[in-house]
Amino acid sequence: MWLNLSDGFLSIVAHRHKPDHLLVRARKREHLMDNFPDAELYIDRLADYPYRADVLREDVAQFLAEYCDSMQYDNFKGSVKDDEYHRILTKIWSIIGGYGERYRPSWGVSE
Repeated sequence: MWLNLSDGFLSIVAHRHKPDHLLVRARKREHLMDNFPDAELYIDRLADYPYRADVLREDVAQFLAEYCDSMQYDNFKGSVKDDEYHRILTKIWSIIGGYGERYRPSWGVSE
């Protein structure tokens, strides 16, 4: 699962060796530590997501629930303060928007 959060990008996948954990990964250290400050960080210098933490599934679920419960923004891109990250998210938004064009209703009026 890819998570684009206001303060960072995380990739979360099932842990291969610990069924009760998820592997939380980031390309920028702060993205992981700002969101999982109590996690024990380790680094895999050969991986595309070098910053990693093994986090209990229930802790990831609690993090997601609390993030949703505390959400105040009504425009995601507007909630991002890091300029570089915002530029990247805008590119992602554009690409995904292009993908969604074929599924968009053709009547021209939002309901």
